[in-house]
Amino acid sequence: MAIQSIDQLVTAISAGKTTRYDWNKITGGSAYTAGRWYDFSMLGGSPIANAWAGTALAWKTCDEATGNGTQIFGMRHGGNVSTDIKHLLNMNAWSTAATGVPGTLMLVDLQGYWPGISNNTSSAQTLTGTPSLRYANGAGCRLYWVQTSAAGATAQNIALSYTDQSANTGNTLPVTVAMTASGIAGHISHSGVAANNYGPFLPLASGDSGVQNVASVTFSAANTGTGALCLARPIAQITLSVAGLMTEKDLLNQIPSLPRIYDGACLVWLWGAGAATAASTTFAGGLETVWG
Repeated sequence: MAIQSIDQLVTAISAGKTTRYDWNKITGGSAYTAGRWYDFSMLGGSPIANAWAGTALAWKTCDEATGNGTQIFGMRHGGNVSTDIKHLLNMNAWSTAATGVPGTLMLVDLQGYWPGISNNTSSAQTLTGTPSLRYANGAGCRLYWVQTSAAGATAQNIALSYTDQSANTGNTLPVTVAMTASGIAGHISHSGVAANNYGPFLPLASGDSGVQNVASVTFSAANTGTGALCLARPIAQITLSVAGLMTEKDLLNQIPSLPRIYDGACLVWLWGAGAATAASTTFAGGLETVWG
């Protein structure tokens, strides 16, 4: 059962039902732009980079033990613990350089993704496969697009047909969502400060609180580049403000409190740049989980 008291927490820790995982990442050869969000899973470091393995347009499930079946790119958190319930106890992070702050790291459980979606067509691209989700009916699961190879300079909007948490099909984005022209690899391309940018997640139709599946992706104009449409559940976030200073978030005493980490969760970071983040900037930190 879930940990519901300090006594239960102490008992679980005393029994060794806890683990810590340290991570580090380095941004690539391009600078990040203030106000935009970026995917850290494809950066080098520890754990290794996600190369978006899989068949184009076909759903690829992600989990802790096997990653995407080719790269184990998610952060370790202690393996499966059923029938116990695992919680995120605390997390910390820091950047070694002034070019790495300010900004926000958001921890998400990446359920999986559809890889190899082309920016170079204005025709609807049909996505295949049925996601097997760790959250019943896709509750709280959100979508974001990662540019896996750089986009060209043509302006384009993105549209979706998706299934919501109540299994209603054919839902569409409620607003025009603009992609960033010339977006670099790793950019969550619909995020930014320009008109019709939204981030880190794509907006859902009024009343929707989750996503179960996506039927198709359509761009308003042909561009170049490819990307992956990701389905993830946000877990917690932490803000970095001072270079070289580790920031810690205690999930026992701060809200939200002790968020659940499901068996198989594929934990990755999304980065919201509060200022220009220079190329080859390093980040590091740790996660601690407990179960009982």
